[in-house]
Formats: sequence, structure tokens, C-alpha cells
Amino acid sequence: IIDKEKLARSGMIPTQIMLGLQNAGKTVNAGNYENGDDRLQLRVNNELEDEKDIADLHIRFTGGKLVRLGDIATVERSYKEPQTKGFFVNGKPSLGICITLSDDAIVPDVGKEVDKKLAEVMERVPVGFETDKIFFQADQVTNAVNGFLINLLESVLIVIVVLMFSYGFRGGMIIGTSLVLAIFVSFPILLMAGSTLQRISLGAFIVAMGMLVDNAIVVMDGILVDRKRGLGPKSYLYNIVNNTALPMLGATVIAVLTFLPTYISKSTAGEYCRDLFLVLCISLLASWVMAMVQVPSCVVAWMPLRSKKKQADNGEVKDTKLQAFVRKLIGKLIDFRYATIGVMVVLLLLCGFGFTKVKQVFFPDFDYGQFVVEYYLPDQTSPDRVREDLLNITNTLLKNPKIDRVTAAMGSSPTRYSFVRPMNSGGNHYGEMIIDCKDFKTMKAVIKEIRPQLRAAYPDAYIRFRNYNFSITTTHTVEVAFQGPDPEVLRDLSHQAEAIMRSSKYADVYSVQNNWQPKGKSIVTNYIQTDALRSGLNRENVANALLAATDGMPVGIISDQDKKVIVQMQVRNEDGSKIQNISTIPVWSTLNLHVTPDDFKRLLMGITTVEELESRLTNSIPLSTVNSDIHLEWEEDYIFRRNGQRTIEAECDPNPDLEDATPKKVAADIKKAIEAIELPQGYSMSWEGEGSSSGNAAGSIIGLFPLAFLFILVIMLLLFNSWKQVLIVVFCLPFILVGIVPALLLIGMPFTFIAILGAMGLVGMMIKNGIVLIDEINRLCKEEKLPAYDAVVNATVSRTSPVIMASLTTILGMAPLVPDPMYGSMAVCIMSGLAMGTLIILVFLPILYSTIFKVKKPKAA
Repeated sequence: IIDKEKLARSGMIPTQIMLGLQNAGKTVNAGNYENGDDRLQLRVNNELEDEKDIADLHIRFTGGKLVRLGDIATVERSYKEPQTKGFFVNGKPSLGICITLSDDAIVPDVGKEVDKKLAEVMERVPVGFETDKIFFQADQVTNAVNGFLINLLESVLIVIVVLMFSYGFRGGMIIGTSLVLAIFVSFPILLMAGSTLQRISLGAFIVAMGMLVDNAIVVMDGILVDRKRGLGPKSYLYNIVNNTALPMLGATVIAVLTFLPTYISKSTAGEYCRDLFLVLCISLLASWVMAMVQVPSCVVAWMPLRSKKKQADNGEVKDTKLQAFVRKLIGKLIDFRYATIGVMVVLLLLCGFGFTKVKQVFFPDFDYGQFVVEYYLPDQTSPDRVREDLLNITNTLLKNPKIDRVTAAMGSSPTRYSFVRPMNSGGNHYGEMIIDCKDFKTMKAVIKEIRPQLRAAYPDAYIRFRNYNFSITTTHTVEVAFQGPDPEVLRDLSHQAEAIMRSSKYADVYSVQNNWQPKGKSIVTNYIQTDALRSGLNRENVANALLAATDGMPVGIISDQDKKVIVQMQVRNEDGSKIQNISTIPVWSTLNLHVTPDDFKRLLMGITTVEELESRLTNSIPLSTVNSDIHLEWEEDYIFRRNGQRTIEAECDPNPDLEDATPKKVAADIKKAIEAIELPQGYSMSWEGEGSSSGNAAGSIIGLFPLAFLFILVIMLLLFNSWKQVLIVVFCLPFILVGIVPALLLIGMPFTFIAILGAMGLVGMMIKNGIVLIDEINRLCKEEKLPAYDAVVNATVSRTSPVIMASLTTILGMAPLVPDPMYGSMAVCIMSGLAMGTLIILVFLPILYSTIFKVKKPKAA
């Protein structure tokens, strides 16, 4: 640190100090000394190693005078100022360790090894140091997997208990065994297919629960019915398998194909949900094999065989009360088929309109008890202010009993530790806090509580709250981008869009901004080249002088064991404070070669003395000598470009105080006004944010659904050999909305990307049930020569129990997932859609079949 007054009086220039430091700290090559067979490296010692060596360094000034650097400057070691990076846990300075896993790593096992190693390290660490797990993926994975295993176990037990009530203890155990075996057989095959045990794969088993038992229920129900009809073992064990094997295989493959788009999609969402297809494909095919082989085998082993009775009840089985009701209902509705179809169409239209009122969220939040607070101050705010605010906020938050821990980071996110949150490199004006609560529910309450408090306490800061969410890929959820050449025109377009956003009741007014931020201030020195050249100076000399007087000018490097330490030169006031009057900052030349021939003539003629010439060569001059004025200018700090074009984005988030406010609703509310903004020639507008990213992700999957649907149509056509029968099943599919929409509106659940996958699964279940029912109608008409009306009614009655039981087991099996933040909306969709789907298959499909094939009720004799 050099005193500017001493610098002006001493006749020295900082360049001489810089050269002295560089020569003393320079790495030099002294060659090698050869002695016989030995070749020894030569090394010159006395390198600079610490601040004491720098203080003892002698500098040769003009005139040959040697001066000890410590006598003319203060040499000290300190941290770089201001502090721009920092990491704090509960207000205490900390160091973060980030561990990246290899592709084949088993996360919980790695977590155990890390815990073990950390315990060993802490035994050698001095007292007073502590460790904390800020984000430990092993714990997250273990908790998620354990929770889902419990949900899976609950679902399996619920399904088995329900089946026991319907098919008796032995029948329920046989179907339950089929379910358990299908699940266990799937695990080794999934391992070979590259799948892993995680949320999606475990959730897929719960999604498939009803379909996994459906095949076994059909076979078991057929065996029990044939036993009641008095058929012998060879008949009742063989008939149902023979009659349903092919249609059930086709229906099973169709159920799998509905999830094919998630497997072949190249999007991030498709990659995340890839295991959904693998689990369903392997487990459903395994369930078909179990239904064909295991169920009949267990019937032989666990249920006493019955010999064939002689025409027991003429081979007929009396309807149960439920079957009698269905038979009577179908008969009545066929008489009013057009009215029934009309009512269903009206309900579908109403639910189609109601779907526009359902809350739309692309991806639900993960159920972590942790959230992130992003803290932005104006761009040119001192990092010291950021540090002070983060520590003050930490102290305030820790007084809240609902908050367990506050981790703060300056300048950027602490490290890239999670895939499901954005990692910000916000700059010196940015800080963030990772806040831990007891659980997800508590976290939601804490955000609602502290959001208004922090925003009110720090009005000049921009504070955002983020949950962990797979869909977060943009800075804001609603973004409108303008592209064009002129920054001023772009700012005007953005301001128009921002005003529109503020006018929307669904938008959070606080969050409205643009990604360029306000213009920044700069202090500009008006450099005069002619005056500078007369003084032997240039622009670089002026910039170096300003740097030394402000942040500090790097002038060398010293080696401190295995570290390199930067040596900075700072020019300060006599008391060590920074120079406030910029015009008085001393400026010096780094070359001192600007001496003219006239100067030497005057020296030889005695007009100029040696001392005067030496003073001219060595003395610094104030900045005002080579500068006409110093003024403030406003300029763009950030100009973002996309594809080489200047791009500004107007941004906002949904209003957190409105339950029905979503990014999609905000965008819909402002779309007309935004798109009405008049764009000059050469400018363009596009929608970004969550709507764009979710649209791309969902579009990449939904866009592939026609391919899967084509395969489905081909399989149905091969099974039925009739386009009419194929279209009957297809026409039934949209009516699942009649079940889904009212349930979502009533419960207040959003329709998420996961719910879309659930709806796709519903389509597979509906098609599967429809195929088996129509195939039974065809069999009764062809093999048993029943009239079309009797075939429709009898087939529907025979399918009543299997369809209801498969639906009931699926609905109850999904119940444990309803509270889950990620799978809750999907569970509600499947439960409500399947409940309505059961009515559609058992009531609406027979009516539609009777209408299209003009089936008439026979007249009473």
C-alpha cells in the first residue's frame, strides 16, 4: 500500500516497484549440472515466499539509490476485498464439499461410504468444527424409495384384501400371488434393461396395479363361473384361458403401447419418465403369463377339484344382485339409446369446458422440506452489502421455530448439487439461501409466512422463492422475448409488455421485470490524448492508476507452499483509506521513454538541470492534468443475445396469493394484449418461460402418441377384423374426462405432466376392458349362436364382476398416493377416470355397440 503523498514527494514511480517485484518473483531456469552419470538441476534460491520477504525487497530507483520496499510502502497479507464469494451455514463461515456420482453408482451405498469417511476425517479435525448435510441425495433417495415401498406394500395389501372379499380367501390369495409374482419377476428383468429403483419405477408399479391383477381376475372369474356351471376340471381350467388368451395379450400390449411415447421421447421429461414404460411393459407381460399359467396351477393346488355335474342348472349360473341390476339397466337404456348417447355427449362437452377451469401445472413440486430464496440487489451494489443482508436475514429466520437451518451463499449458487433446481451465477450483487424445514407441509407454510416479511424488510432487493421442481429451466415461469437491433426500442417493447403483466390479477406484480435490468452507472474520465502525450502518458497508464487507487493492481505472484498468492499494489491516502477525489489520483508512466531531443538540448545548454529532467521522468502527476472532466453516464450493463440477435425478456411469475394462479393462466390472461403490441420492422416476439419449456417437453411426448395409437389401432383391427368395433372402443375414450374433470375441480388438484401420463394409462385400461368385452360379444355370437341382443347383454353381465373388481382394486390401490405432492394429481385422475371408465365400459359401450350395429331388443313372446 503506497501513500499517494509520499509517492508524489519521493520521486519514485510504481513502475519501478512493479519491475522489482516481477524480477524477484520470476520463475527462472538455471539449467542442469552434469557430474558423471548424474544430471542435477540447478536452482537459484531466495524466492519471495511471504509478505516479510516483499517488505525486505530492495528497489533501485532513479540515480541508483536502493530503497527497502517496507520503508516506503506498507506490506501486509489480507483477504481480497470486497469479499465476492462466501458460504455460511446458520451464519457461520463454512466450506462446501460437492461429490459427483458415477453413472453406475448406487446412491444410498455411496451415501453410507461418505458418512463413514466423514466420520473418520472429523476425528482428526480440531475441536469447534462441525459438519452439516445441506443436500444429501442419499438421504433423499432413501426416504423417497422407502416411502414408495410402503405405498407399494399398502397398495398390494389393499388389492389382496379387496379380492378376498369378492373371490374368497383362496381366490383372493391366488390372484394376490399372481400380483406379487409379477412384481418380483419384473425386478431382475428391469435390472438387465438398465432400470433403477426410484420414484418413477416404483410409482409405475402402483399405476399398473389394477392392470396387473386384471388378467388374473378375468381368468379366476371365468374359472369360478365355469365351476358353478358344473363343468369338469379340464373344462373350467382350460375354457377361460383358451377364450381370453389372445384378446388379453393384445389388450395388454395395447396398455403398454400407451406409454411408448415416454420411452422414445428425446426430451428431458421423457428421459426422466423412461422407466415408466419399462416397468409397465415388463410387469404387464409378466402378469399375462401369470394369469395364463400360475392362476390355473394354483387353482388345482389350492382349491378342491370338482367333478363335472350332470347338466347342473342346465349349465347356467344365476345372476348376482349386481349382475341382475346391470342386465336390467342395459335392457332399459338400449330402449333409450339415443337419449343416453345424447346425455353422455352433453356431459362430455360440459367437462370439456370445465377442463379449461382446471388448474394447469406442468410438473408438481418435489416433496422436499427444503426451498431456495434468491436475493438480488441492484447490479452495482457492493458485495459487502450482500454479505451483511444475508447474515441479517439468516439471524432473523433462525428465530422461526419452523426453520431448522439456513445456508447462505454469495455471488452464485454454492455448487451444482441438484438437477431439479436452477443454479444461478448471479454476480457480485446476488446471494441465495437454502432453507430447511421439518417437512414439505411445514415448508409450504414457512414460505407463505416469510415471503411478505422479507419483501417488506428489504424493499430495494428482488427476492424470489423457489421449490425443487423438475420443470424449472428458465428464470421466470412467464417470459416474453423481443428480438431486434436497437436496445432502446427493445427496452420500450419490454416496458409495454411489463405494464400489461402488471395489469393481470394472476401475475405477481412484485416479480415483473426484464432480464436486462435497469441501466447501470459508470464514472467516465474524459481522457485528453495531447496533454497525456506531453506528460509521457497513455490511456493504459490512466487505467492502471485508477485500478491501483480502487480495487488494487496485480503486480506479481509469490509461492506459498502449494498455493500461488497474488501481490497487489494499492495507492491510498495517508491514513490508508481509499482516495475519494478521483481527480487527485496520481498517474505515472510505465515506460518513461517520452523524452524529446529538445529536453536534451536544454539540459546541455544549462536551461534544464539534471534534477528537473529526472523529476520529469519519475514523478507522477494528478489525473486532472490529463483529464478534462469526470462525469456520470448511464449505460447497459447487460445485453443478452440469442442466435446473434439482441434479445430482451419481459418476465413475471404467478400471484402466490391466488390459489388458481398458474403460469398458463397468466400467459392466457395477457396473451391477447402482448400480441397486440406493434413491432417495428426487423423486430420479433416469442413466448418463453415454463409454457414454452413444458410445451416442448409435453409436446415431445404427446407428439409421439399418434405413432403409438397407430400401433394400437392395428392390433385392435387384427383382433376384431372390424373397423366398426375398433371405432366403438375409440369413441369411448374421450368420456374419461367426465370422471377426471369434476374430481380435479372438486378437490382442487392441478392437472400436471404426471397426470397426463396417468390419463394415458387410463386410455390403455379402457381399451383393454373394451377389447375383452367386445371379444366376448363376438364369441357368444359365433360360438354359442346367441342373438346379438342377448350376446351384448350376457357379455356385459359376465364382464361386470371382473371389470368392477379390477377398477376397484386399482382405485383403492392408488389411494396411498393421493397425499403425495408429485403423484397426487395422477392418482386422482386415475381413480376418478377409472370410476367413470367402469360405467363407460359396462353401460355406454354396450349402448354404443347396439346403436352402431343396430341391435334390437327382441319382442316379448
